[in-house]
Amino acid sequence: PAIFAAIYGTLFVKGHVNDEENQDLKGFYFLNIICSVAVGALALIFIKRIPYEFDMEVTCIVDSDLNSEPVLPKYENISHREISGLKLLNRFDFHYLSWACFICAGLQLMFQNNLGTYLKSYGFESYTTLFTTLNPIAAIFSKFFAGFLSDAIAEWVPRSVVLLTFNLAQTIDLVLCIFFANNFSLFLITDIIIGFANGAVWCLTPTMISEFYGMNNFSRNWGFIMLGNAVLGLVYQETFGVLYDVNTKETNQCYGLHCFTWSFVIIAVSSFCASILNIGLLQKKIDEKKHDGEFPKAELCCL
Repeated sequence: PAIFAAIYGTLFVKGHVNDEENQDLKGFYFLNIICSVAVGALALIFIKRIPYEFDMEVTCIVDSDLNSEPVLPKYENISHREISGLKLLNRFDFHYLSWACFICAGLQLMFQNNLGTYLKSYGFESYTTLFTTLNPIAAIFSKFFAGFLSDAIAEWVPRSVVLLTFNLAQTIDLVLCIFFANNFSLFLITDIIIGFANGAVWCLTPTMISEFYGMNNFSRNWGFIMLGNAVLGLVYQETFGVLYDVNTKETNQCYGLHCFTWSFVIIAVSSFCASILNIGLLQKKIDEKKHDGEFPKAELCCL
């Protein structure tokens, strides 16, 4: 996204910052078609299956691992590692994790989709390329940073702490945006923080899903998370549109801080709720370590 945003701003805007209808959108779409065809053609030409030579030593090691008892921390058990379906939906920790992801990913998607609207309303249109490029770059950097950091401290600090830190920073920033979003410096920081928080969500959530509920049903469990993200993202987007339309005039345009006050209130409160859910997940995992396992009846949220 960052590369294509930069390409569009550099080659296809052509100086028409305030009159978007004169930008070369057709040319940009044509470039996308060319890139898609080129990628598909390269895949057809170069994709191939690479056979690996039979290695007796590796085979013996794998067979030995398959026949041995898995070594897990004493506060975990085998049944805790492979969970899916209705059994998964009956767990508090899954709801803590999934709803926090739904909320954060949804509000972040809404913010990213409407960057151009924010910038035009605040009079920052000339910086559209900068903002649309910085956000995905921040997300990419965050995925590496959050991933490596959580791996490095996982033995002492749960991954949910890292995710909670990003969510708290996002919440504080969104609260400030309710009052000062039309300040250029703050909105630039918001763009970066939303990118960081987005990268952390998409990096750490699937990791925790696989660690908490196993890999056998990972595709099903993660697919459910993806579905929820899409649904809540649509809800946030529709809410943004309705609140924006309320403030528009005959020109269907709204300018100024008041255009987005209530939408920022909603996503700030939502981000705070996601942080509370992260705290619930953290407490759940701390309790598991403290009691060397979990209490099945206490864990079920839908008896």
